Amino acid sequence: MKFFLLLLLCPLMALATDLPKGFNGMPWGAPLANLPNAQKIAESKLFQCHRSGDGSATVANTIVSNVRLCFAGDRFYFAQMEFTGRLAYEQLLAHGKSGWGEPKPGQRFTDAFVWGGPEQGVYVELEFSKIDDRGTLVYVYLPVYKETQEASKPDRSKLRPGSGF
Repeated sequence: MKFFLLLLLCPLMALATDLPKGFNGMPWGAPLANLPNAQKIAESKLFQCHRSGDGSATVANTIVSNVRLCFAGDRFYFAQMEFTGRLAYEQLLAHGKSGWGEPKPGQRFTDAFVWGGPEQGVYVELEFSKIDDRGTLVYVYLPVYKETQEASKPDRSKLRPGSGF
């Protein structure tokens, strides 16, 4: 009986673990040199974010804007983009469900859904505000993200004036 149940769940498990291997042809861990016409738009000690062209792209036949691709140690690990309208939100949600399975609800004040996590090595979050009809779609390659978090611990642990208790 357990074996039969496992056989039934295998297609669902495979679907849920088929998370993105990168974003728009840029594989996780790729160097910045792979991003054509890269324009730096943000930078910290641990990462740099760039855009290519005007920052527009298409995901699941949906136009997204303000696309930011971030690199840590010259390795691609993070993509964030914005979209407008309920139709775009519904198309992106349907795309996520068909490719990555049923999402876990995010913990936000907006409609938010999450796919993946530490076990899969990739985290995808779709968030939509019903108030202003806008949202974001985020892809994170967790092995590199974890490194940036570990590297920033010493800076985060320093007390700063006005930072609270």
